[in-house]
Amino acid sequence: MFTLTLAACGKPAEAPLPWKVIDAPTLRAMMASDKDLLVFNTMSEIECLDHRIPGTKCLACEEIEKNVTLLPADKNRDLVFYCESAQCYRSCRGAGAAVKAGYTQVHVLDRGMPAWKQAGYSMETVERIPRGSIPSVRAADLSRMIAERKDLLLVDLRSESSYREGHVEGAVNFPLYRLSRNYAEIPMDRTLVLLDDRGFRTFLAGSYLEMKGYKVMRLFGGMQAWQEMAAGK
Repeated sequence: MFTLTLAACGKPAEAPLPWKVIDAPTLRAMMASDKDLLVFNTMSEIECLDHRIPGTKCLACEEIEKNVTLLPADKNRDLVFYCESAQCYRSCRGAGAAVKAGYTQVHVLDRGMPAWKQAGYSMETVERIPRGSIPSVRAADLSRMIAERKDLLLVDLRSESSYREGHVEGAVNFPLYRLSRNYAEIPMDRTLVLLDDRGFRTFLAGSYLEMKGYKVMRLFGGMQAWQEMAAGK
């Protein structure tokens, strides 16, 4: 069924959305009736190829925001966006960019991939990443380690804009949505400490980099934990 609540974007509805929000059974029915339906996973390519709704395409929300011409030329074509989060932050970003560019038939999967799984529908893996044993470090411990260890390299996986708004001193920015294309630029003779927003995405990214031969740790709780430590919370 269709709904006009804003649950799919993680906050209460105050005004009708400029796109349609659909539930998992509706999406499944749409995909069954239209084999050419464009359904976009708006996570990074690494995450998308590791696990996605069968037959869907990988197109990170950052890529859509930077270059909306990656979407089809026909602006009346049905487009569906989803991500891993029940709050659908990234799929709503993709949908918002599409609407802003003039697309008229834009949909977001309500509660994202979790809703699809809860409905009992299958997932597919294109390139499975072996899960590693990626140690995590708490913010206070990392602060001490930075002062003591010269081999550490802090790798900030957040978007360019988030990095510009504030980052740990000395951290280099390798946004996760581009990591599969430019990871080779990261020096292999350093111990990497991965940072993201809240620590949810560094495990898979760390497993990916470990698979490529890197020695990796991750910041527990991400930048949120670092900022709370810095604020004395």
